Amino acid sequence: MTEAVTSTVEKVEAPAQRKGLTARGVAFVALQRYGLLVLFVLTIAVFSALLPDSFATVLNFRNIAGNQAVLAIVSLAAIIPLICGHFDLSIGAVLGLTSVATAALFSKYAAPMWVAVPAGVAIGALIGLFNGLLIARLHVNALITTLGTATVLTGLVTLYTDGQSILTGIPALLTDLGSGTWLGIPCTLYFLGLVALFTWYLLEHTPFGRYLHAVGSNPIAARLVGLKVDRLVIQSFVVSGALVGFGGVLQVARQGSGNPQVGVFFLMPALSAAFLGATSIQPGRFNVPGTILAVFFLATSVSGLSLLGVDNWVEAIFNGTALVIAVALSTVLSRRQAGQS
Repeated sequence: MTEAVTSTVEKVEAPAQRKGLTARGVAFVALQRYGLLVLFVLTIAVFSALLPDSFATVLNFRNIAGNQAVLAIVSLAAIIPLICGHFDLSIGAVLGLTSVATAALFSKYAAPMWVAVPAGVAIGALIGLFNGLLIARLHVNALITTLGTATVLTGLVTLYTDGQSILTGIPALLTDLGSGTWLGIPCTLYFLGLVALFTWYLLEHTPFGRYLHAVGSNPIAARLVGLKVDRLVIQSFVVSGALVGFGGVLQVARQGSGNPQVGVFFLMPALSAAFLGATSIQPGRFNVPGTILAVFFLATSVSGLSLLGVDNWVEAIFNGTALVIAVALSTVLSRRQAGQS
């Protein structure tokens, strides 16, 4: 990529420079960026005041952090194709398949960790490659492609497991990593930190990340300046699938089993967090810090409501409402940003 092309790509994705902001304008920008963070802190404060003996405990916060690490990884995986302008509705099913496949390798084939763990990641990447090829080369709609893939994967998992969890043969070393703590912090949170750092660097500090933003902003202009749009779309699905595959391995470590039903519980929360995260930190743009913040805001809210004795169906309504509101807000912010550029 020549310097001239790189400069053009940066112009495609760069937001307009804000000039002469008034005090009210500065406050509005700060509210856009950090409103979700303020709401998160207020949520913790309110539930801590209402439930000091159950919510405001180290054990509860540790459980929230440990339990949400896999969801956060899947949410980060979801934003990569979204940045490129494509939905991936198969992420939950891919998580379910990779977790079952990893558990099966341990249980049925006595595979060592150095084989089973990379295999789970590779399976996720291969499914991403399949989705990407259909979308980029055959120009099949991404929603239809990934929804169809999700349906097929769910059927395959049910066929293989007969709806039963794989409970035996999981190495103690893996489950110790999934359920253990280091320095009082769940080990899964360290894995999340590594994935988040990798994803942030990939999207914000590499040509690949800049090109993905350019394609998502204006694929026609990106193609005109010389970007290989189809290849970038395929790569975005491959990277996303690999991250989901790693999440599937970590789910086995956390649960100590391969649960064929687990995937259905990840899709909606992951998409909700991805879009809600796009309203924070870098409003109108899918970003890593905002996504992680959204995951833990949603999880903390659901935890507080559950401890208050609210019925289980509230979680589904809460996540669905959050998704609708987040999509609406991120759309408005994206259009506002585009209008300024």
